[in-house]
Amino acid sequence: MKLIDKEDRDAILEDNRDIVVSASAGSGKTTIMVKKMIVEIEKIKDHRTLAAITFTVKATEEIKKKIKEDIKKTITVMTNDSFIENEIIRPFIKDALGMNFKNDYSVEYEDKYKFDDFESGLEQLENNNILGSFEDKKQNFKFRLAYEILENSKAAQEYLKAKYSWIFIDEYQDSDNDMHLFFMKLKNELKLKLFIVGDAKQAIYLWRGAMSNVFDLLKIESFSFYKLITNFRCDKEIENYANLFDNPQYFMDTSEYVENVVFKEYNPGNFYDRRNFIGFEQEFKSLVSMKELDLNNEITIISNFNNDAKKITELLNQEGFDFVFIPKTPIDEGIPNGYLLKELALFIKNSNSTYSIFDFLENNYIDERIGTRFEVNKIIEKLRVSEDLTYKKVEEIVYELADYLEISIEENEINKFNESIFNSNYDMAFRIIESKHKVMTVFASKGLEFDQVITFARYYKIYNEEHVQNHYVCITRAKEKFIMFIDDTEYYEHVSKIAYENGIEDSNTLFKYE
Repeated sequence: MKLIDKEDRDAILEDNRDIVVSASAGSGKTTIMVKKMIVEIEKIKDHRTLAAITFTVKATEEIKKKIKEDIKKTITVMTNDSFIENEIIRPFIKDALGMNFKNDYSVEYEDKYKFDDFESGLEQLENNNILGSFEDKKQNFKFRLAYEILENSKAAQEYLKAKYSWIFIDEYQDSDNDMHLFFMKLKNELKLKLFIVGDAKQAIYLWRGAMSNVFDLLKIESFSFYKLITNFRCDKEIENYANLFDNPQYFMDTSEYVENVVFKEYNPGNFYDRRNFIGFEQEFKSLVSMKELDLNNEITIISNFNNDAKKITELLNQEGFDFVFIPKTPIDEGIPNGYLLKELALFIKNSNSTYSIFDFLENNYIDERIGTRFEVNKIIEKLRVSEDLTYKKVEEIVYELADYLEISIEENEINKFNESIFNSNYDMAFRIIESKHKVMTVFASKGLEFDQVITFARYYKIYNEEHVQNHYVCITRAKEKFIMFIDDTEYYEHVSKIAYENGIEDSNTLFKYE
């Protein structure tokens, strides 16, 4: 397979400077990160090592699995919170802030432990031995505290410099301002090498403080910048179409007519008809009869609203098709531990024969040793006793699981989890189903992939620079066929304009118009 970004991939492994890698969906970012770690660990001839830090337990375990065979030297792989707690806050808080601060503090996320300013947080930590959080979710007390400790503890600075050569940071697009300032301190003052990877187009934590311009801020620092564009998930024609909007420098204008990116004209007369998808089922049938769609393979229709997705499902099933509506749930809304909580909901909503403790551990990349399996199962099996469950009981169990896994879960996340599992409207999102044919929102589709994807132009006002990220996510869910129903002429005109500006003389080399 010829990689359009091979030059960048090779250069990343050779470059000894601080590095930022912008990695598109399906581009193998974890693989290149691990390859770089293997290269750099071999260069270290003294006692130092590397650290890889991520946002989720799942990501840390994925990295651990990938490096297991190739890196024999012990390296640090932790979540962001675990890294600063274990390597900075607990070991050096007394040295930095005084003996009144204890390192056996408890971490609490309840509202009664929240505060408005940094000084109040320090006071609570000193007097009550409780590490809380800011009322403002866009501020990060834990990382600000770590910054303060580094600022005031020479021992902490020397420890990090003596222990680490490189710090590898995953999913940087989700970093908030306090995290960014902390990482830049490691680079600029402690002179630790940073390897940063992420994708601004896939930022999901903007609601809680992640900065939409964080990659722009990195440009004022002395980094080498690289891009990973090759998408190992999608058909090349689909990848090329996504690149036209998001990575135009890698767009390849060829003379070959495309087959797997299809524009389907769909403009039935008036707003009421469009809103109610009048005639959609007939258009769908025509795609099947023309062999643009293969009913024997996966077909996923992506809508941006639950009500629209329900309507589409009803229309198709009235015509004899078998589509399942997968609703967007509150835990699909970009919360930090959304992936873990979704797997926990699957554990609750399915029998042991369809989704077991082994599935839960494997899907979250949690160590599957018998002791771990027993302990985790002992905690979460109580969630399967539905008649005894209450909001309060679920909260206690989820906090217990979080403590065992050494992760932080906010009260807001547990509230969304409770809403998701107790509201029967969301049940289908958590049922293990064999149906190949689904209808879901773009939010529910994140992180998934499907053979054939259908969506509607109305949802993506990219001509106004709106819904750009959702547009990218939607296109890159499709592995073999991507079909856009053109029910918004402005979308079509915008695509035509972008194509013209990129020298595309024949639109058939970009999309197939039906």
